[in-house]
Amino acid sequence: MTFKELIRNVIYFEMADISALPEEALKFGADPRVGEKLAEFFTGLAQEKRTRLKELGTIFREGTGMRQRPVETPRSVEAMLRARIVRAETGARLYADLSSHMNKPEYKEAVSSMGVRERETMDALRALQTALKKA
Repeated sequence: MTFKELIRNVIYFEMADISALPEEALKFGADPRVGEKLAEFFTGLAQEKRTRLKELGTIFREGTGMRQRPVETPRSVEAMLRARIVRAETGARLYADLSSHMNKPEYKEAVSSMGVRERETMDALRALQTALKKA
């Protein structure tokens, strides 16, 4: 994948999450097992991803203005968490690949920290998944 394609994939990845997270928080926030934690986590994560998208736009001088797109949410909270974990793994991999292409140390560090945060998100999602299984 070329550097430009990698940048676009990361930006599209973040845009898709920004569109999907509020919908999923709304749909699954009422789940009696983990709904409250999930809704709070997803709302915060969507805001974090908006900030991250703006930072990516600054780093790459790439237009990141976005339009909310309709999103189809999974039918169950379990399926949604599995899909979110896979997306977080993909995001961490994308950020690692992008970081390896960066030349400026400050940008490399910023992109690397985004990848680290994506792995932390994956761990938090796995914790929610575990809590769901125990409930």
